Amino acid sequence: MREDLDDLFTDGQFKLMDEEYDEAIEIFDRVLKEDKDACKAYQARAVAYFKKGDTASALKDIDSAIECAPENARFYYHKGAILFQQGLLDEAIDALSRSIDIDPSYASPYLLRGQIYERLGDEEGASSDMSMAMSLRKEQTKASRIVDF
Repeated sequence: MREDLDDLFTDGQFKLMDEEYDEAIEIFDRVLKEDKDACKAYQARAVAYFKKGDTASALKDIDSAIECAPENARFYYHKGAILFQQGLLDEAIDALSRSIDIDPSYASPYLLRGQIYERLGDEEGASSDMSMAMSLRKEQTKASRIVDF
């Protein structure tokens, strides 16, 4: 991404963090107008739509992000979250499982998939995924405490 678009994207991220979703969407629209291959802008705009409750637009954008970068585990995680919000549990499990296949050390999809399994009454699946999520988060916390000289 060009430096000016990267700066604009960062502005959009700040709007997203400040829960100014409409403003964030406008910024990500501008980024994508200039660079149709800005995969993370699709993802970020999908998150903004999702936070606003517009799951149809969120799903469209996250699918564009996946098309742009099909090996990005976070994109599949976000797709799983959107599908879960829509009540499409089997499709959400598929997306989360794909995320885990791509990056088995990414804790978030295990946690969400465990919640879905719990909702479906699959106690064994829920327990296994929740345990894995907690284990991965514990490892990541330990790793972040390392001090380099």
